[in-house]
Amino acid sequence: MCLAVVIAAFLGALTMFFRIDMIVVEGNERYTEEQIIEAAGVQKEQNLVLLNKYKVKQSIFDTLPYVETVVINRKYPDALILTVTECSASAALTGENGTWLMSDEGKILERAAQIPEGCARVTGCTLVEPAVGAMAAFADEDSYKFERLLTLLRTAEDKQLLSMIGEIDLSDGTAITFTYLDRFTVKMPWDADIAYKLGNVRTVVEQLEANQTGTINLMNDGRADFIPE
Repeated sequence: MCLAVVIAAFLGALTMFFRIDMIVVEGNERYTEEQIIEAAGVQKEQNLVLLNKYKVKQSIFDTLPYVETVVINRKYPDALILTVTECSASAALTGENGTWLMSDEGKILERAAQIPEGCARVTGCTLVEPAVGAMAAFADEDSYKFERLLTLLRTAEDKQLLSMIGEIDLSDGTAITFTYLDRFTVKMPWDADIAYKLGNVRTVVEQLEANQTGTINLMNDGRADFIPE
């Protein structure tokens, strides 16, 4: 039997068998199972072996901006498993046509009429040509601010402090300024070890009375100064 005949027989077998009969979605919270399957563009009776996983992933990313990762597994003979992780809005930035929500990876998630709880409002930078699903971009003169902002957001999230930050002001060329617990204004250098400085903030606040307000100055190396109002 020639090779061409063997290949044709093999492809024919693939077409006949291994058809999708069950699609399972895991890890979703914001989006429904139906929304993710529709965004994936897969249907029952589609061939499981010949499925283009990269096309499926990209289709989900393009359609559902809050999906951060997608893992696709084939479970033979007839099941397709889509495991997603979803991101959340960490920051709200003002740009063209209003306020845009951004993840801590820098992805624009949506244009919003209101800033959701736990999402920090960012000022002092210019958001350029925002588009849902695309990476945020700052004006050239603000480009150095972008990575530091993302580092602050990610680090605060890791330390479970992000929900305590209300507004982040990037307008000062010498310091990042943010509000904390609606009681404090925190100032830290642009080149600071952000994880270390956030630890300083937590330590200072733990030593204060619950009704105290003021400024936590982290501009001096190795020292956190509290200036009461």
